[in-house]
Amino acid sequence: MFVRRRRRPRAALARAVAAPAAPRPAPPGRPTRTPKVISWTALALLTVGSVGYLGSAPALSVFGLASVFLYVLPAFVFLVPVSLVAAELASGWPGGVYNWVREGISAPMGLLAVWCQFAQTIFYYPALLAYVAGTLAYVFDPGLASNGVYNAIVIIVLFWGGVLVVSRGQALVARLGSGGTLLGTLIPAALLVAFGVAYLVQPNNSAAPMTASHLLPA
Repeated sequence: MFVRRRRRPRAALARAVAAPAAPRPAPPGRPTRTPKVISWTALALLTVGSVGYLGSAPALSVFGLASVFLYVLPAFVFLVPVSLVAAELASGWPGGVYNWVREGISAPMGLLAVWCQFAQTIFYYPALLAYVAGTLAYVFDPGLASNGVYNAIVIIVLFWGGVLVVSRGQALVARLGSGGTLLGTLIPAALLVAFGVAYLVQPNNSAAPMTASHLLPA
């Protein structure tokens, strides 16, 4: 009873998308700007980069084939429903989470929704950047990994560096995110798979159970 009906039917929305309104003429002396959007490939890479994490691979590798199940299950129970809901809402109303919740419930609840999205990063990013700082310390001096001042400096510099990058526009964010996902996730994952296959092709036994009976975790 708290859900409002779609303001525009899907057919009317399709006609509006098929025949968009003519753009407003630019003021004299000001060049016309072409709107920059993120391509679907860049969006896919950003999504992979946000949820793909190779740091858990050593812990999951001991499960053998069950680790595949532990990767696939969250994709079907979380990523697929979220993508379908977001696609349905985006096809009916412009904007993002705030507009969707405002239309469905109220403006205060829309503010609460975007606040929750922001608040969850307060605890996530410092912990993630602390992990980056500790990993980076082993390149120069392993003793720095337990140095609070060093970790604080790295966290602050990386956090505000990210804010500066985001303020430059979504096109730059998409390029950096796509490149980072490719270099930091996809290529290392492909190398891990290739090395694992090469190890098994040789007369070596797998250290983890790889039989069909171990497809589901204990």
